[in-house]
Amino acid sequence: MATIYEIADKYKLIQQLIEEGAPEEAFIEALNAIDGELAEKLENYAMIIVNRQANIDGKKAEAKRLLESAKSEENAIKRMKENMQFAMVTAGQTKVKGEKFNFTVQKNPPSLKVVDDAVIPPQFVSVEEVRNIDKKAILAELKNGAEINGVEIQQGESIRIR
Repeated sequence: MATIYEIADKYKLIQQLIEEGAPEEAFIEALNAIDGELAEKLENYAMIIVNRQANIDGKKAEAKRLLESAKSEENAIKRMKENMQFAMVTAGQTKVKGEKFNFTVQKNPPSLKVVDDAVIPPQFVSVEEVRNIDKKAILAELKNGAEINGVEIQQGESIRIR
């Protein structure tokens, strides 16, 4: 069976025969022969694409499941540590020695809580400007006949498999 590239080359050869004025029977017969090849090749490609897409979807679902599971484990650990700390504080103990582990309730490094950002002196504030282009609005204006500098409408092609 010919590869998809060989089939494409056959179509190019037929196009060349047409452009050179070859008899119609010569290229119609060749065209009929490769039409079946192309359809079969495209069918095979489509089956592979469907299978690979199913693999991708399955992997993405599994990745999502694993991330959710990991997050659940992290939350469980956090709750357990909070329970341990609460028990130690309630018992008035800041240090407990166990057989395998030692436990200490200690102060964390200082962190900052912003209460009112409007009154913070300007030397501690940086402002970032984010520039977003509303492509949908520009495209709508261009379709309505407007002329806008710096943009142009482009139209690509893609294959659709049904």
